[in-house]
Amino acid sequence: MRYRRNRRRPEPARVLVVELRRSGVEFVVPPALTVLEALERRGLAVPSMCRAGLCGACEHQPLAIERAPDGRDNPPATDPIRLCVTTVGTITRLVLDL
Repeated sequence: MRYRRNRRRPEPARVLVVELRRSGVEFVVPPALTVLEALERRGLAVPSMCRAGLCGACEHQPLAIERAPDGRDNPPATDPIRLCVTTVGTITRLVLDL
């Protein structure tokens, strides 16, 4: 009997690029951080309270969102996002008015 190894191609590393339009800054969010944490590490103070996506204190209206194709229906870019729970995943580029 022969066994075959599952030779799936590795998924490409997902990257989340954040552009701060007003500041003219662009950076990559590390996979272990949320957008809020990445902003704070860059010295930007963003209002937040619960850090669980419940209170809405960190909610921002994105200027643009680009998503990786995943076959699901995703909310339109006009919906506000909560920075404390936004991580590397389906969003590949996020433009904020900061």
